Amino acid sequence: MNWPDAPNDLPLGDHRYASAVERPDSRDSLAEALGRLTAEGSAIYPQGGRTAIECGGVPDRPGTILDTTGLDRVVDYPAADMTITVESGVTLDRLRQALAAEGQRLTLEAPHPERATIGGVFATDSSGPRRFGLGRPRDQILGIAFASSTGELIRGGGRVVKNVAGYDFPKLLTGSMGSLGVIAELTLKTRPRPETSAIVWSSWTWAAKVESVLGALNASRSRPVAVELLNRPAAAAIAREAGLDLPAGGAVLAIGLEGSAEVVSWQVDALGGELVGDSGRVAVRAEGADRLWAALVGHPATGTTFTFKATLVPSALPAFVHAIDPEYWAVQCHAGNGIAWGLSRPDAPEDDLVADVGRLRERAIAAEGNLTLPRCPTDRKAGLGVWGAPRGDWELARRIKRALDPAGAMNPGRFL
Repeated sequence: MNWPDAPNDLPLGDHRYASAVERPDSRDSLAEALGRLTAEGSAIYPQGGRTAIECGGVPDRPGTILDTTGLDRVVDYPAADMTITVESGVTLDRLRQALAAEGQRLTLEAPHPERATIGGVFATDSSGPRRFGLGRPRDQILGIAFASSTGELIRGGGRVVKNVAGYDFPKLLTGSMGSLGVIAELTLKTRPRPETSAIVWSSWTWAAKVESVLGALNASRSRPVAVELLNRPAAAAIAREAGLDLPAGGAVLAIGLEGSAEVVSWQVDALGGELVGDSGRVAVRAEGADRLWAALVGHPATGTTFTFKATLVPSALPAFVHAIDPEYWAVQCHAGNGIAWGLSRPDAPEDDLVADVGRLRERAIAAEGNLTLPRCPTDRKAGLGVWGAPRGDWELARRIKRALDPAGAMNPGRFL
C-alpha cells in the first residue's frame, strides 16, 4: 500500500492521509476488520472525534483509518450501582446527557466534548482541572474490552466496583494512543452530580508568592477539586473565553469548589482570608462558574503552533512557571498534580520556541519530570522528540507493544 498521491478527506495528521477507512458498528466487526487489515499488511490508525489527530510522532506507514464512531451505544446503565457500560464511540457530551437524567456524572474532562469520544479520552489519557480532587481517567475505569491487531477481542476488569482479578488491561490501555489495540467498550464509575460549584479567582503581581500560597492551601479548611495556576496571557485568554471581567496580573490561582450550596458557600468564605491576592479576589458562581470551568478545560486545545506538557513534582511547579517567558508561552497548570501546559504565543519566533523547549525540558527533568509536545510542526517533531527525554520504562512499553501487536500494525510512528 502506498501513500495517496494527493490530500483527501481521510487525514491522519502531519500532512499524511489514509488510503481507506473502515467504520465497524459492533465489537465483532471491529475485531474482524483489525484481523483482516493486519493480514493484508495495512497499517491501522484508530480515530474517534479527531481531537488529538496531531499528537505524537509522524505516521510512518500507509494504511487505513479505523473509525470508532459507529460504536456509539450505551450497553448497560444500572444507575443504582453507580456504573455505566458504553461503547467507545459515544461522545462525552452524549454520555453526560444520559447520566444527567439520573442526577449522575462522570469525572472525565476533555476539550471539544461534543466530538471527543470516550475511547479517545482514555486512549489519550485526557484530563482537566478536576483531576486534582476527582482523580485521573484510569481511576474511573472498571472494565474494558478491546480488539487487538490479530483480530482477538480481549477483556480486562469487570462491571462491578470490587473486581481485582486478571491482568490490568484497563490501566494498560489508558494513554496507549491506539498503539496496542482499539478500545471497543468501557465500564466506568459514575458519581452524583454536585448541587453547585464555584471558582475562586485571585491575581498575584509577583508569581513567586504563589509558592507560599499553594503551600498554605495544604492546611486550608476548604477541599478544592481543582487548583489551577495561570500566567498572565493564559489568565486573560481564559477570562475572555468565559466572557468574564476578571483580574489577570502576573499569576492567577483559580480554585474550584463543588458540593451542596451550603458547603460551597462555606468554602468560598474559608478561602477569603487565604487568597486575597495582590490584585483582588473574585468568587465566580452559577452560570459564570460553568462558563469558566468550560474555558479552563478547553484552553489546552486552543489552536497554536507548539504546545508543551511538562510533568514534575508539584513543589517545583511555581519556580518552573516563573522561569517561563509570557511573551512566548501562555501557561495553564494543574498545580496540585504538577502538570503544566504551555501554548505558544502567535508572534513568538519559531526558532526561539524550539530553543525554549530544550531549556524548559532540562528544567522539567531536573525537577524529576519530563516535557512532551502534544502539538508541534511536523518538520520539527523528529529533532525535538515529542515524547520527551527517553526513560527506562520505554523498553518495557516496547515489549508490551510487541506482545499485543506483533505485526506492528497499530498506529505506527505515533507513540514512542
